[in-house]
Amino acid sequence: MSLWNPTELRELADAYVAGSLDAEKLQRLQEVLLAEEQARVFFLGYVDVHAGLQWKAQRGELDVAWLAEEAKKTDGVGGAVAAVGATSHWWRRGRVLPVVTSLAAAVLVVLGVLRWITPVGPEVGSGEAPALLTVSESLHGSLLDGEALQIGRQFSAGPLELRSGLVEFRTASGTILLLQGPARFEILDGLRGRLYSGNLVVRMPKGRSGFVVETPKMRVTDLGTEFGVAVADGGESQVQVYEGEVRAESTITGGEKRLKAGQAMRSEKGGGLVEDAASPNSFVRRFPPPAFPTEPGGTLFNTSVVEVVQVAVASTPVVIDGDLSEWTPAKPFQSACAPPYHASYFVEGRMMYDANNLYLAAHVGDPDPMCNRAGGIMDFAGGSVIVRVSTDRNLGWPLKGSQLDAHNKKAPPLPDSVSQRVTSLILSYDKSAEQPRLRLQHGFIFTPSAGPRPPEGWKGQFRMDTDGRGYTLEYAIPWRLLNCAEDPPRAGDSMAALWMVHWSDANGRVCRGQLVDVTSPQSQARGISPTHFFLHGPTWGRAEYLPVR
Repeated sequence: MSLWNPTELRELADAYVAGSLDAEKLQRLQEVLLAEEQARVFFLGYVDVHAGLQWKAQRGELDVAWLAEEAKKTDGVGGAVAAVGATSHWWRRGRVLPVVTSLAAAVLVVLGVLRWITPVGPEVGSGEAPALLTVSESLHGSLLDGEALQIGRQFSAGPLELRSGLVEFRTASGTILLLQGPARFEILDGLRGRLYSGNLVVRMPKGRSGFVVETPKMRVTDLGTEFGVAVADGGESQVQVYEGEVRAESTITGGEKRLKAGQAMRSEKGGGLVEDAASPNSFVRRFPPPAFPTEPGGTLFNTSVVEVVQVAVASTPVVIDGDLSEWTPAKPFQSACAPPYHASYFVEGRMMYDANNLYLAAHVGDPDPMCNRAGGIMDFAGGSVIVRVSTDRNLGWPLKGSQLDAHNKKAPPLPDSVSQRVTSLILSYDKSAEQPRLRLQHGFIFTPSAGPRPPEGWKGQFRMDTDGRGYTLEYAIPWRLLNCAEDPPRAGDSMAALWMVHWSDANGRVCRGQLVDVTSPQSQARGISPTHFFLHGPTWGRAEYLPVR
C-alpha cells in the first residue's frame, strides 16, 4: 500500500523549499522519500525545477525519445531515473552547461507518474474567443498532458494547468504574469485571473493598475505595482509586495488590508488575514536570461579538466583539525566553475591513505559557506563535497556498472553496479548541529552503510575561511567503513573515483549548482550530463595510489 499521496507531498515539498518544515514534517518527508521511489522522483523533479528557476538557469535540451527507449529496458522508475543522465551537452569543448534540464520532470512524462493531477478544464486557446494571454517566454513550461509551451502560444478565457517549469505570459494590456509550475490558473478577462494553486507574479506596466488575482481565500487588487501570490493545495494564500501597493481582501470574512513594498500577508484557515514575513526568494520575479549571465552569481558549472587524482601516503600522523599543514605529500587537484564565477566557486581537493584510513581534504570557495540545513537523503543540497571511490582492485578502471544496470530486472547486474566496495562519501557541515557529518552509500543502488544509523569511527572537521567566503574540510574514514579493511588499496592501485561539489542558497536548503570533476576522458562521447556521472561508472576518473616517497 502506498505511503504517500500527491497533495501531501506537494505541500511538504513547498515547505521544504520555503524552509518552513518543522521536525515532525521533516521526519514525515524523509519517511515518504525513503519508502516510495515514485515519491522520490516527484520530489527531486520539484526541487530541480525550483532551484534552477530561483538561480537564473539557462535553457537545456533533453532527448525525451532516447529516454523513453532507455526506460523500456528496465522495470520501474529506477531505470528511467538512471536514463535521465543521457542528455547531450558539449561540455568538454568549453560550452557552458545549463543548471536545469528538468530531468526528473521528463521521467514523469515518460512514465505517467503525475496522472493524479486533475485538469481544471479543457485546453484553451483553440476556439474563436479572443486571446487574453500570449506566452512570451518559457523555461521547461509544460501543460498537464506534457505538451511543451511554445513562445507565441495564445490562450483565451478559461483555465489552464502548468505541470512544470516557468512561463511568462503577456496580456493584451501589457501586464506580465509569471507562472511557476506546478500551478493551476484561470484567466477570466483582461484584468482578472484566478489562481487555484502554485506561484504567480504580476507586474503591471508603468502608470497602469487594476489587475485582480482571486484565490480561494483572498482577492488581491493591484494599485500600480509588482506582487506575488502563492496558493497552497489547501487553499491558504499568501501575497507579497515588491513594488507599489496592493489591496488584499478576505473572500471569507470580508476583511481588507493594504500592503506596500516589502510587506506580506497570508490567509488563516478561517479566512482571516494576518501579516506574514516577507522573503525575497519566495517568488521567481524575472525570467532567466537565455544565455549565460555575466553578473556575479548565477549558474555554476564547470568544464572537467581533471582525469586523475593522486592518493599520497600519509607519511606523518594526520590530525583532523581543518589545518592541512601535514598534507604536503598530497598534490591537490584544482577545478573551478566557468568564468566569471571561477574566483568565488572552486575546489582544491586532496586524497591520502595509510594502513587504517582514507583521508580526504578540500578547500572550497563558497560565498555562503557551512550553512547546510538540509537533511535526510537531500542533505547534499545544502552545500557539500561528495567523493565517490572504488576500493576493489578486481573491478579495475574504468568501472562498468551503472544505476541503469543495477535496476535491470531482466538480467543479473554487473558486479560493479552492486558492489559494496563502490562507495559515495557525502561530506557536509550540519549548521543546525554545528558539526561535520558523513553519510555513506554503496554501489549504484546507493544502499546506506549502516541502515538509519550514521557510521561510526570516522573523524571530520570544517574550518571557515577568515574572509567568510569558503571553507576547508578534512576527514579520516576507516577502511572498514568502505568494506575493505582486510584488503585496502595499496601502492600501485588505480581505481575509479569522482568528485562533486554542491553549493546552496544562503539558507542552506536548496542546491544552487554543482561542480563535477575527476572524470574519464571518454565521458564526452557518452552523451551523459556531468550532473549524472555519479550514476554511470564508465564516466568516473581515476585515483592512483602512490608509493612511499
